[in-house]
Amino acid sequence: MPPFFRHLSLQSVAQALAAQSQTTQSLLSRIGCSLAVLALAACEADTPMAITEDTPYPVEFSAPKELIDHAQYLEEELFQIGDHKVWDYNTPNKGFGNVIMIEGDDGLIIVDTTTAHEHAQVAQQAFAKLTSKPVKAIIYTHHHADHINGAGAFTSAEEVANGEVSVIASDTFLREMSDENQATAPIMGLRASYMYGQLLDPNGDGRDYHISCCGYQLQAQTTSYLAPNHFISDSETLTIAGVKLTLFKTGGESASHLAVYLPDSKILLSGDEIQGPNYPNLHSLRGTKPRDAQKWIAALDRMRTFDADYLVPSHGQPVIGKQEVAKVLTTYRDVIQFTHDQSIRYINKGFTPDELANAITLPSRLSHEPWTQEMYGTVKHNVREYYVAYISWWNGDPAELDPIPRQEAARRMVALMGGRDQVLTAAETAFFDDDPQWASELSALLVRIDSQDTRARQLKAAALRTIGYATSNTNWRGFYLTSALELEGKVVPQQVRQQMMQSLFKPEDIGTAQLLEMLRYRIDADELGDDQLKIAYRFSDTEENFTLELRNGILQLHSVLLQDSDVTMTLARTTLDRVFQQQLDYADAIAQDLIQVDGSLLALRQFGQVIDQDQGNPYLSLR
Repeated sequence: MPPFFRHLSLQSVAQALAAQSQTTQSLLSRIGCSLAVLALAACEADTPMAITEDTPYPVEFSAPKELIDHAQYLEEELFQIGDHKVWDYNTPNKGFGNVIMIEGDDGLIIVDTTTAHEHAQVAQQAFAKLTSKPVKAIIYTHHHADHINGAGAFTSAEEVANGEVSVIASDTFLREMSDENQATAPIMGLRASYMYGQLLDPNGDGRDYHISCCGYQLQAQTTSYLAPNHFISDSETLTIAGVKLTLFKTGGESASHLAVYLPDSKILLSGDEIQGPNYPNLHSLRGTKPRDAQKWIAALDRMRTFDADYLVPSHGQPVIGKQEVAKVLTTYRDVIQFTHDQSIRYINKGFTPDELANAITLPSRLSHEPWTQEMYGTVKHNVREYYVAYISWWNGDPAELDPIPRQEAARRMVALMGGRDQVLTAAETAFFDDDPQWASELSALLVRIDSQDTRARQLKAAALRTIGYATSNTNWRGFYLTSALELEGKVVPQQVRQQMMQSLFKPEDIGTAQLLEMLRYRIDADELGDDQLKIAYRFSDTEENFTLELRNGILQLHSVLLQDSDVTMTLARTTLDRVFQQQLDYADAIAQDLIQVDGSLLALRQFGQVIDQDQGNPYLSLR
């Protein structure tokens, strides 16, 4: 329990509530301190010291030629699709993701809106030189941030709210966005910043770096996502601004995925079912739900039936010509099926995840550059996910069901090998003998035992940097090089994550139910113990009512006011947004009459105490 609660009896709380306003305000202040940090705050955590001395393991920068050459597919360029009034802007503002414009009789249709408002604005300005027609609809092919966060560059929330503009998405869009973009956003966002190389100095380790599927930079000042108001449950043919479109659910690369076909011009917009000019991420190392290979294959087969003349993915350049479109779609679906089916074949032979990774390679007959180059996905990391998806996280060896904790195992292993100095010597020998992988594995044991071991950290960083420089797969390269910076103390995950959440987290873009549901993942079950609480919210502006019921270490959201609630708060939804953004705390909001409280202030304070404020310091390599 927090120190304040340990020294405050229930009797003294009751006395405080009945006492002068100054004492009540003190209690409110403590409530505010507990609850002002529901979404973003992080407690101080132990941080290993940054390394200030020069490394004895310098590594000369390099980048593979195929990595440098691959950037040609991501050049910022506006393509017209044949002689049709359809334009595809590839990586506007050297961002991440394309924006597609379809011009109709009296308006425009925008398909996908890239990662950020600033990137989308560049596309909008280019489109404005072609036509002054207003936007009639925006289509999100799926819920990933690089397809939805620039919508405000093309229309306004008011135009969407009054029905002037349709925002179209799959009927599973909101659920998938909540599960992936919100529930696990803190750790997934951190891993994404590593994977996409966003923390690399463009004049240092970030030279010649790009994200091979999609573009260059994710960061921008603002996001301008607009919530959908038209949902597709299976397939639907619409006519918008005189343009006939067939929208159909695919659900391969993500469970919320849609594709779009324009029958009059025979143009197929595939979203990320064609995941850019490379072999696909059948599993993303940043973290994601398992991607369903069977649905992905079926989606591509359905696309093949349209006999399209043009294929326009949401990443990379368009594909022109019926024969080439057919070849890309067929080869792409075949590499997915090959990876999936061969994984199942070897799994049934008893192969474990690591053994799968070393058993399966793509045959040369499936090569069709750039669409099958392992610049984004790799067979090695994809096949491991199929083992987890179909079988288990466990490889079948009972010795690994309940292993010795990794730090203790490292300590015993190092002792068995003769101690720290002997292991460091062996790791150095491996490094100077051009075996950086073994050097990284040996030095990792020492770092795991002692995160302040400067020499071990420098050696592991040098080993990872050596591997990273030689790696052309941009996901792997990003992890290798950023983890080297982490080991050197130049990247601190907690700080990165908090800055990221403060700049990207916009509660006003999230439905009230989704926003409150996020608190489920912050409940400190030990702190709650056997207690039960019911905290009700009445929103005066949106006329929504919710009750948070805490019991048995969990939080359940009810979309009604429960009559036996311990405390009921009446407030505007905008006030809740400000609390989540740390612009306001509950104490100040109550003092300013922005929140009216009916019931127990003690219950409100207890609610704040069971919200876990320690977000940890999730090092990826320095652990």
